[in-house]
Amino acid sequence: MSAGAVAGGIALGAAAACCFDGAVALQALEARALPDSSPARLTQLLRRPRWLAATGLAIAGWPLQIAALAIAPLTVVQPALAIGLVLLLVLGARLLHEPVRARDFAAVGTIVAGLALLAWTAPAERSADAGAAALAVGGLAAIAAVPWLRGGRLPGWALVAAAGCGYAASGLGSKLLTESGLVWALPTAAVAGLALADEMAALQRSGAARVAAGAFALQTAVPVLLAPTVTGERWSHPVAIIAGLALVVGASLQLGAAAPVRRLIAH
Repeated sequence: MSAGAVAGGIALGAAAACCFDGAVALQALEARALPDSSPARLTQLLRRPRWLAATGLAIAGWPLQIAALAIAPLTVVQPALAIGLVLLLVLGARLLHEPVRARDFAAVGTIVAGLALLAWTAPAERSADAGAAALAVGGLAAIAAVPWLRGGRLPGWALVAAAGCGYAASGLGSKLLTESGLVWALPTAAVAGLALADEMAALQRSGAARVAAGAFALQTAVPVLLAPTVTGERWSHPVAIIAGLALVVGASLQLGAAAPVRRLIAH
């Protein structure tokens, strides 16, 4: 894997992350304004222009993510989505005049260090295993569908887990789409829709920053850990990859709890 391809994948992944996390900030405002926590809330949200604009921004990030996955391994691209949290930190500090603490700067530095480690260990890629891919995406999609089957009557942490698993399935599907073509387009879009519905319900039960950070941790860690089995990545340095992933996920959870990020999303 060339350094240029890895750098390009990280750059495109960062651009996608800015779309995704910018959308989360806008969607949080709209979801919290609704009293209904059932899946039927989507019919109400569809009538709110700001929610539609935020959804359009999130959708615009998907082609960027696919482009990143087309040139770089999932193990590198998926953690690069953490850069969106850095954007939220900057926006929260500038727009809300929230102070950025030393631990927030440390979290940003840790994310950069984790991404650098993952870029250095970027694995070679082989063809995806169709059977393992269908099993993994199907299983994660089933978890994302649980809140719909239960009518939304789940605690906040369960809704966050369902959303994270749904987004993890979407990340895997996006990578598979770059290898197997449009056969994965509809399943990937469908499971992303399930994850979005779960996230909207979770925003009404838990703090927006907690929802975003929890869902991000799952949507990052799960696809990366499944990559060797599902997408055929060859991990020559597994310890370094796990360490880089742990740095990114841990720092992202810390950054999600930072005051500028928390206030920006929940304001």
